[in-house]
Amino acid sequence: MTMNTKTLKKTCRLSNDERRDAIVQSAMEIFAEKGLGGATTRDLAKAAGVSEALLYRHFPSKESLYDAVLDSCVGSPTWNEFNRIMKLEASTSTLVILVHFLISHTALHRDPGKVVIDRLLLQSFLGDGEFLRITMKKCIASWVDKFADCLKAADKNGERHDIALQANLAGWLSQHLAMAFTFFDLQAKAPVVNYRMSRENLVVQATFFVLLGAGLKLEVIKQYYNPKALALLKS
Repeated sequence: MTMNTKTLKKTCRLSNDERRDAIVQSAMEIFAEKGLGGATTRDLAKAAGVSEALLYRHFPSKESLYDAVLDSCVGSPTWNEFNRIMKLEASTSTLVILVHFLISHTALHRDPGKVVIDRLLLQSFLGDGEFLRITMKKCIASWVDKFADCLKAADKNGERHDIALQANLAGWLSQHLAMAFTFFDLQAKAPVVNYRMSRENLVVQATFFVLLGAGLKLEVIKQYYNPKALALLKS
């Protein structure tokens, strides 16, 4: 039996939650391209394939939709992996995992969803900074705190050189380096910088650079850092 047009439309109709999620996903790309100030409700409604009236039914303002986009960014598989790592006991081995995760996430992962989020970060950096501040507060600040706790554990075990570098600052500088990988790749079809090595080797080199800069002894890094094992663990 053939369904009539009304029945077909009814079966294909999205629920309120599904429609809301669809609007959020489409809005992410518009905000990434134009920023909060540059995006209009007309742009957002068109991208979602809905009327502005329906858009306002789900989100009373452009700012509320922007907030929903921010919230969706912390529910990704990467965020879940981040949370698992953050639950590890503060130690030198955890520090190695933290740094490898951060560098590999920024230098290797170029899936479309991450590219959109990275563009949001860059737009925010060039604009009012709100998305960047919220992202820093929700995840990076806690990462930096964990980084510092791990350095203290390394100090206690004699696995770190005595250097005049504050633990929190070391964490922030490490994060800034990782973010540079992200921004260098966003606008180019090919990488802006030719590092003359594979991305995988770049991650290893950058991880060593960060850990050495944070004061870890070379023999300690070699003891704890096994990038192949970490890659297998992730897969």
